[in-house]
Amino acid sequence: MSAGTTTAATGRLPVSASTLMPLSGLALVLVVAAVVTPGFYSDANLNLVLFQAGLIGITAVGQTLVLLGRGIDLSVGAVMGLTTVIIATQSGDAGLAGAIGLAALAGIGVGAVNAGLVVLRRVPPFVATFAMFVLVQGAITAWTKGAAAGDIPGSLQPLGSGRFLGIPTPLWLFAAIAIVTAAVLARTSAGRRLYATGSNPRAARLSGIRTGRVIAAGYVASALLAVLAGLVSAAYAGHVDAQLSRSLDLNSLAAAVAGGVALTGGRGHIGHTVMGVALLAVLIVWMIQLGAGTGGQLAVQGAAILLATWLRQRGTSEGGAG
Repeated sequence: MSAGTTTAATGRLPVSASTLMPLSGLALVLVVAAVVTPGFYSDANLNLVLFQAGLIGITAVGQTLVLLGRGIDLSVGAVMGLTTVIIATQSGDAGLAGAIGLAALAGIGVGAVNAGLVVLRRVPPFVATFAMFVLVQGAITAWTKGAAAGDIPGSLQPLGSGRFLGIPTPLWLFAAIAIVTAAVLARTSAGRRLYATGSNPRAARLSGIRTGRVIAAGYVASALLAVLAGLVSAAYAGHVDAQLSRSLDLNSLAAAVAGGVALTGGRGHIGHTVMGVALLAVLIVWMIQLGAGTGGQLAVQGAAILLATWLRQRGTSEGGAG
């Protein structure tokens, strides 16, 4: 087996391309932030970086699973928004546990529809998941009459603003999810099937892998992780805010891609996503301190995706030439 084949099978790129670039980017941002904005390293900013890393990381793990199967999930933010609305409106009648269960069922429904459109109807993943984003956002607007409001039960608050050993709870959740997912991808047949499906769907089908089920599992997992991120976001804010979760689609995608997960499927691992999450969390908080609005933050995230994709394509081309 050639070196190139081995690299594709394991979902890894050369160390210089897959690891050093995001680490170098993170180091550069940390140094520049220290020079340009010395107050960046205040306790408040560092705590915000850790919270952002946890929140973005939860959704980025789900996005990674979808990307590895040659997909993309643009419905993440909508699922988060739907989760907060369900918790705010149903906790009184169904209780907090019942409301969380309803949110989970809604998330599974969105993930299943995404998977059905992509796998059964052959709709391009970008189109299918963006359509679900629009549909769910429309449903939320109709349900709340465009004025989302409501209080989140106080018993949920530790999930968003709690701390353990001085570290925000969302970061602990992200760490646990990342470790479990990394182990599944690296050490189980499910992980091998996902990499095979993303690398070469036709060859995977011919080898007996039910690629449709593999892809569907990725979309459902992404939706469920978006539900968890929605719970974290709602618990942190304490109320329903339709604006809070809208950027998480791009955040989760930017984190995974900037870290080194390929948009073309089958390449990358959770370690890449963790590096991308760290880089993006620092960038977002730095932009906030610089006074950049939502537009500035979106521009930075878009630039991160473009740069990471260009560097990956360049590295792949050079590797192929070599």
